[in-house]
Amino acid sequence: MDKKSYDNGPDFSFVEQKVREVQTTIENAVKTSNYQELNQSITRMVNSTLKQYQKEHPEKAGYHKSYTGAQAQKVRGTVENTEMHPELYGNTGGEKVKDILLIVFGGILSGSMAIGLLTVQILQAVMGHGGVSSTVVTLIGTLAGVGMIGSGCTGLGRLKRFHKYKKALGYKTYCSFEDLARTAGRSIKSVKKDIHYMIAKNWFPEGRTDMKETCLITSNETYRQYEETQKALEQRSAEEAQKRMRESEKQSRINPQVQEVLDKGEAYIKKIHASNDAIPGEEISAKIAKMEQIVEQIFQRAEEHPEIIPDLKKMMDYYLPMTVKLLDAYEDMDRQSIQGETIRASKKEIEDTLDTLNEAFAKLLDSVFQDTAWDVSSDISVLHTMLAQEGLTENDFEKK
Repeated sequence: MDKKSYDNGPDFSFVEQKVREVQTTIENAVKTSNYQELNQSITRMVNSTLKQYQKEHPEKAGYHKSYTGAQAQKVRGTVENTEMHPELYGNTGGEKVKDILLIVFGGILSGSMAIGLLTVQILQAVMGHGGVSSTVVTLIGTLAGVGMIGSGCTGLGRLKRFHKYKKALGYKTYCSFEDLARTAGRSIKSVKKDIHYMIAKNWFPEGRTDMKETCLITSNETYRQYEETQKALEQRSAEEAQKRMRESEKQSRINPQVQEVLDKGEAYIKKIHASNDAIPGEEISAKIAKMEQIVEQIFQRAEEHPEIIPDLKKMMDYYLPMTVKLLDAYEDMDRQSIQGETIRASKKEIEDTLDTLNEAFAKLLDSVFQDTAWDVSSDISVLHTMLAQEGLTENDFEKK
């Protein structure tokens, strides 16, 4: 047997003896026409050969972690030089040897049994020697050998893809199935099947997939971070859903006419805010910001107390439309490259008008809070009276 390396340098010379044993077993079966348990014998031969290889080459067959001291450090150092995050990948040397042995022994079995099948057919045709049972057994043996070859080739292909997946991961501890599929040149469905197999075989010792099975995660720490992120997203989604539900319930309780006024008010507030963003001057920007704040407070009050909406008629029909018109005019003049005397005068006039409007809006805000102010004053007056009656005011303490 050729001693060519199949696993980056391991010595397969010890396999030669096993190959001769397999050939002898098959020859004896053919000579004696006793094919009972031949396939099982070959399988046991593969397993015993693999165990012997693992014993003689533990560093190649996945047993390097059993080393201790300087020897273990040496082996781990060799792995770390060729892999990124080597602790996150299982050693697949044993799997590779097993697949190679399956191909070798499967080839011997299928070839020998095919010859045996041909011999049986010739003997049966020429001499009438042989029988149906011999034909069936040799045929089964041939197919079993072909099956072993197929299994070995499938395993080697999977190992090759495993190394491609590691390359796609690089220094990362996660990778989408889409990227893995692109790297391996396979479908996402096939990659998922591969990954589940490799996780089960401990090729990814800490490997898991995300909940939606869109990504491979190879580290426990990364998976913990993923779970925390998922919980935060779920919590935020739940909070947003509750907020939308509350807003929906609130909208359903509001009179459609009231809601129409509030929607218009919101549109005016957004326009005032947009004008403030478009106009760069600091002085006028402060005036517009003040106006936005006052108007927003007015409509917040209107939402809480819809009964004051009739008092906002002039504001809605005249003041706010005029305000928007003035801001649009100011934006247009401010964009002009040449600021002549007429433009400067008009802009100054608008700025002064904004002061006037702010005063008017502030007074309107005071008026819509007037009932609350009266209620507060009454409560404070009653409170002072009760404290005085109980002798708990500051003057009462001084008298004592």
